[in-house]
Amino acid sequence: MSLVTLFDPTTVTHPKTKAVFDEITTELGFGIVPNLFKSMAANPDILEANWKKFRSTMLQGNLPRTLKEMIGVAISQANDSQYALRVHLHGLSALGMSEEVLQTLVSDFDACPLPIREKAVIQFGLKAAVNPKGLTSADYQALRNLGLDETEIYEILATANLFTGVNQYTDAIKLEIDSL
Repeated sequence: MSLVTLFDPTTVTHPKTKAVFDEITTELGFGIVPNLFKSMAANPDILEANWKKFRSTMLQGNLPRTLKEMIGVAISQANDSQYALRVHLHGLSALGMSEEVLQTLVSDFDACPLPIREKAVIQFGLKAAVNPKGLTSADYQALRNLGLDETEIYEILATANLFTGVNQYTDAIKLEIDSL
């Protein structure tokens, strides 16, 4: 059970909270407000700021959303953060990711049937999250050699930053996994 209140989208009265919940329901693509955002509704400004960061990082940009979701899964698995791990695995499934990819993504990454470029992006994002000081110019150059530009590399770093924070937050409040 979560250590904070999860606000019901059908009963919130604050106009900003209602507006943000409506955006989430529409833009996220699953027709629900995830518990992550329900847990932030006690402070509409914080809710709005976190939604904007999530939306701009995950739903916009040049890298595919599925790739960013896979980065999040890898980071959440490394951090043993079950909320984001399970929710984003479900999200990948809903976005059409095959069961084979999903299973090997978490059980045997080396055997995961992804293109080299995608695996390199996920590994870079994971390293940025769990060992940021260990990133070297060679790590950046490897991505450039695979055709990634500065904007895409920044998106990987922003995704790593987002999931590091999401993992810390959801673990701190013991956020219960959404009924999906």
